[in-house]
Amino acid sequence: MIYKMKNIALTIVLAVTVAACGSKKEIPELIEGNYRAHTVSFEENKPVINLEKDNLKEILILLHHRKSPGEIKKHYQLSDSIWNERINYLFGEGLIKKFDDSSFIPTFFVLDEENGASLKKFTDSLGAEMSGIAIDRLNKIREVYAKIPSFKNIPFDYVSMFILGGLIHDGAQLKNYQDQFVKAFIPHRGGSNYYLSLIQNEEANSSSPKIYETRYYNYPAFTLGSFASTVYERNIATYATSELTKNFGKPAAESDSVYQITLLNELVWMSKSGGYKPPAKILDGFKRYGILANGKSTIPVLSKVDRLRLDELSNVATQDIINYFENRQTLFVKWYLNSQYREETSYKEWMIWVYKLITAKTIDVLIEKSYIKTLGGNTASFILEK
Repeated sequence: MIYKMKNIALTIVLAVTVAACGSKKEIPELIEGNYRAHTVSFEENKPVINLEKDNLKEILILLHHRKSPGEIKKHYQLSDSIWNERINYLFGEGLIKKFDDSSFIPTFFVLDEENGASLKKFTDSLGAEMSGIAIDRLNKIREVYAKIPSFKNIPFDYVSMFILGGLIHDGAQLKNYQDQFVKAFIPHRGGSNYYLSLIQNEEANSSSPKIYETRYYNYPAFTLGSFASTVYERNIATYATSELTKNFGKPAAESDSVYQITLLNELVWMSKSGGYKPPAKILDGFKRYGILANGKSTIPVLSKVDRLRLDELSNVATQDIINYFENRQTLFVKWYLNSQYREETSYKEWMIWVYKLITAKTIDVLIEKSYIKTLGGNTASFILEK
């Protein structure tokens, strides 16, 4: 009975999506709001692409909405030569393809607000259901966690966002999903291999799409990792100058990047010496921002050896997650084939972003049910020794 109800809901969602694709909005309305670019790449260096220049992002959005080259050129007052330059650039980066004799469409996932609302209904129902995997595997996850020396003095709850969010559903788990479920070559674009999306008005309201990401910030002796929703990421690497100065005691003459290293070093020293205390101003800042709770750091410092053991944590849930998606393959294929994305991006690339949307809801449910404690806000930070 449950699966019949899901199929009925799916039919309704598809009807909404197809109707949305046929809407005849004017160009100013189609490009309003904020479109945020996301990439998924398993290469060491994050792909670099600037869609903010030369109205490239807007051109891609309008092509997604099936606006003709003539309409776009007229709106932006582009000559044929400039238009051809921009189209050739997008071709060269692997971001567009021919659609018919005279137009083009994106080759990646562009999620506009209307399609986003309907797709979110679909992925949220699955994400809520999938949260049961982490809950069922929680005892085993805690068992593996307890055997990793770098976590020895950190209560599980303090890093539950990092473990149940970043490790169980992102990072290495996303790579497992790519290798064991998607099983496809990652698209080659420009000089890199990566998946790409443009998502409109993320987290603007309850019906807006949401994405969690793992990001890395490189420093000379270590890497700061961060797992958070893309709209609300907050960590030492992203604090404003005014925050570093007022709340952490940064000297006015010292650069943000240098003082970030100072703060990270303090956390490293605390992890290696249980009795060490940072200077009073830094200590107050750590407490204020949830970096310290009950005298213990909420940011783990992982040795080179323990970094390799993180995969053990991810692997606890891997097979269950792969089985979950494989058992619903027919559902996903139907949704994809009844959407406009079948003309634009591949099913495999679409499924990467469906995974990201599903797991965003999974993580939110784990937070709502208090399996994940967000002591330092909705960002989980971690330090990797080099």
